[in-house]
Formats: sequence, structure tokens, C-alpha cells
Amino acid sequence: MDGLPTTLPTDPDALIALLKKQQRTIEKQQKTLERSQKKAERSDARVERFRKRLASKQGRIQILEERLRELLIKRFGKSSERFNPDQFNLFNEAEEQAAEDAADKEAEGDDGSEITVGPYTRRNKKKSHALPDHLPRVDVEHPLDDDELQCHCGNTLERIGEEVHEQLSIIPQQHYVIRHIRPKFACSCRECIRTASMPAQPLPACQVAPQMLAHIMVSKYLDGLPLYRQEKIAERSDLILPRAKLARWIIDGSAVFQPLINLLVDTFFSYDIALSDDTRIQVLNEDGRSAENQSALWIRRGGPPDCPVVLVDYAASKSGATAFGLLSEFRGTLVCDGATNFNLAVRSNDLRVALCNDHARRRFRRVYDKLSKQDKASALGSIAGQGMLHYKKLYAIEAQIKELTVEQKLAARQEQSLPLWAEFIGWAFRVHSEGVRHPGTMDALSYLLKHANDLQTYCQDGRLPISNIQSEHVAKTIAIARKNFMFSDTVAGAETSARVFSLIETARTNGHNPQRYLSVLLTELPNISSVDDVEALLPWNLVPEEANRRYAQYPAP
Repeated sequence: MDGLPTTLPTDPDALIALLKKQQRTIEKQQKTLERSQKKAERSDARVERFRKRLASKQGRIQILEERLRELLIKRFGKSSERFNPDQFNLFNEAEEQAAEDAADKEAEGDDGSEITVGPYTRRNKKKSHALPDHLPRVDVEHPLDDDELQCHCGNTLERIGEEVHEQLSIIPQQHYVIRHIRPKFACSCRECIRTASMPAQPLPACQVAPQMLAHIMVSKYLDGLPLYRQEKIAERSDLILPRAKLARWIIDGSAVFQPLINLLVDTFFSYDIALSDDTRIQVLNEDGRSAENQSALWIRRGGPPDCPVVLVDYAASKSGATAFGLLSEFRGTLVCDGATNFNLAVRSNDLRVALCNDHARRRFRRVYDKLSKQDKASALGSIAGQGMLHYKKLYAIEAQIKELTVEQKLAARQEQSLPLWAEFIGWAFRVHSEGVRHPGTMDALSYLLKHANDLQTYCQDGRLPISNIQSEHVAKTIAIARKNFMFSDTVAGAETSARVFSLIETARTNGHNPQRYLSVLLTELPNISSVDDVEALLPWNLVPEEANRRYAQYPAP
């Protein structure tokens, strides 16, 4: 030991003094060692804190990168939800890869010999499509000059035929005035005067014809032209049509639709399959609510196959009570998403639920699209890709059986789709039980497993769709128009929007031209007094050909 003499003293006091000295040295060294250990522990704790902080920041960076990729996809990416597995060889299953290898081997030849490729014929990609026959034709003939009609031999050229080149043209929007002339007759006795009557108008006190009113509605709600733009368009024809006047025309004019909408509601409840969804709308002036609160337009699709109905209803909320009120008389199968606001209606009316598979598929798609290239090539990306591949097979079956009868669809789903579902759910359960750290992937798997039974309901009825895309198409039409007019000023305006959307979408679903169909309704509904006459105007009773014929008879220049 350092500081210890080679020979110990024989004197007890000296020995005791030496022992105390060595003891102090040992204590000092122990304290130094303890300080070093504490310093090392503090250093390790600091390293661990830095490690956790780094991991937290890396996780945060990953979340922000995923959000950035999601925003870029929404802003610049394709809206199509198609998934092409050929782009992601990592996710090809073994049998698919084996089939590709076999195809390559067959192309090369079993004996490895070369094969002869025939000459390549270039195809002209430019195709000329004939313009529709129903469009009117205006002939413009281009004659030859007199000197061009003379041949070099001195004879005059004779006409042997013609070459016709057709071009599509248009007459821009043209406003015109309909003058309703009512002759007045009087007797020479000067006691009797009679004036001819005219048909009732949707807005008797306003200077707007039914065709014009229908045009304003279709332009705003289907074509996405807000009223302030229609006001500017009218100014180019030297017309003063303030947007406030146009709004009042729409609100008051749409009231004539209500008897027809009542019949559409009855038709909706007469069938045992319904589709429902909702989309937001903002109403600025609503009692008890601020302008920032979001209300909803609820979508209901249903009715028998030969009488399809689309209903849009305004409500101040997306609550379960609202959904139950709209579906209170419905009994059967409800096609919807997994939102909880349908639960009250499902429980109260004992409805069977067919959940939308598009919602479940999009969860996998959103995960995959937000991943980096490195993550897409990892096991994490493989999970999202595998989920989309499973859905691709199920949707491929639906594309193949699209034109089959209800019975044939049911048989195909039972024979082909259900085994694929069993494989899909088994794979999801296995991956989920193994544990997935990525929250989006875990959410997609959890949603699939939680709603596995309701997602397969469509396999039990050949009439049911695999998704709620039909309702979503209506919601998209509303969203495009809403993006332009942004909000409704009053509740009356929102309710008017719902009525007009209902008739436009029902007309489109039944093959009508909305402009012509709404023109017929606005012309004839004010002159109808019986329910039978209203029923005659339902879009499956008044067929498109008849609506077009009536529209063509209305006054026009």
C-alpha cells in the first residue's frame, strides 16, 4: 500500500498513529471513488436524458414529415384511390412472383433459345370522334373561284362530291325576355270586361321565368357558380341582378318543390336498403350559435332500384339524435361509415349495418402515402402495402360481377370474397398481435379488426354495395360548390340548399338533365292541385325524353 513503510514500528503508539493515517487515506480514496461514481451516474443519467430527448425529437420529426407528405399529397397528388401493386415489388406475394418468373421463362423459351419478334406497327394515337348527331348543324360551303374551275385542258370542272370537316361551336349564354301578353275583351254594353289568364308562376311578383330560375339553381349548386359570379356574368349582358335578389329568388322559388320532396321521402322509406353520410356547412346567422360553428348537410340515398332517391337535409349538428330523426322510419340495412352518430338509429331501429370498405382501405392508403421511401421499403411499409393488396383483390371481384344479377353477385361473393376476407382478417390479427409501433398502421389494423363483421355484411346480400361511395359522390358535389360559395347566410338559405341539392341529385341519378327537369318542375308545380299530378312529375314517372320534349316547347327566341 502506498505510504506504508517496509517495516512496521514496534512502538504501539507509533503503530496506532500509522494505522490512523492509513485509515484517513483509505477514507479519502473512498470519498474520491464515490464522487467519481456519482459523477459517472450523473453522466449516464444525462446521456439517457439526451437519448430520450433525441428519440422524442426524432419521433416528432417523423410525425411532421408524415404530415408534410400528407399535405403535399392533398395539394399536388392524384385524387384517385387506385393502387397498382406492380409499382411495389416488395409486396408481391410468393405465388404472384412465381407467376411472373414463369412468364419470363416462357418468354425466353424453355431451351434458352432466342425468339423472333415481329415488326412493330406504329399506331396513330390521335383518334377522331364524331360529334353527337343531336346537335344542330350549320353548313358553311367554301366554293372554288371561277378560274379554279377551269382545267388546263380548257374544260370546266364538274362537282363529283365533297369533303366535310365538322367543328364544335357554341352560342354564349343569352338572356332574353318572355312577354306574357293577356288580351282584354269588352262588351259594347260596357258592363263586361274579361282578360285572358296565364299559368301560375313560381314567383308571380318577380321578373324571373322558370327556366331562368332553374338555371340559377343549377349554376350555383351543381356547376359551383356562386351568386356573386352570376351577378358579374349578367353584367356583361348589361343586366343588373344583385346577388341578394338572386338569393331571394332561390329561397322563395324552391318552396314549390316541397310537395315533390315529400313524395321522395316516402319512396326512401319504402325500401329496406339506405345509404347515409354527412358533410359540413357553415351558417353565419343562426339563433344561439356563433358564425364559426359548423352545421351539417345530411345525405340519404335509397328507394327501390327503379326509383332511386337522393335526399339532402340541413341540420344544426352531426349528433346521433339528428341521424335518428332522419332515419326514424327506416327498417333494413344501413350503409354508412363507422361514425358513432349512427349508433342510436342502429340500436333503436334494430338496423343491420354494412360499413363502407372505402373508409377502412383509406386508412392503409393514408399510412402508406405518408411514409418516407426508407419506411416504404421496411416492414412498416409492407403492412400498409399488404393491406391495400388484400383490398385490391376484393374490389377486383366487385368489378367483375358489376353487371351480374343480384343472385349471381351473392353467389360470387360467397364463393370468392368470403375466403379472401378470412385470409385478410387472419393476417391483420396476426400482425396486430405481434405489435406495431406506428400509430397510423395500428389504427388501420384496429379499425379493420373492430369492424370486421360489419365490413363483410355486403357479402350476405347481392343488392348491397361494397362501399358508401354513392353517398360520398353527393358529398363531393356539395363540397365543390360549397368551396365557392363557402357558407349560407341564414338557416333558410341552408334549408333551400338542401332542397335544391335533393332534386338535382335525384334528377341526375334518374338520368335527367337537371336544368331541363327543374325547369319543368318550376313551370308545372305551381299549377298542380292533386297528389296524382305531383306523382306524375316524379323523375321515374316523367322520363327524361318527356322532360326534354316539354322543355323544348317553352318560349325561346
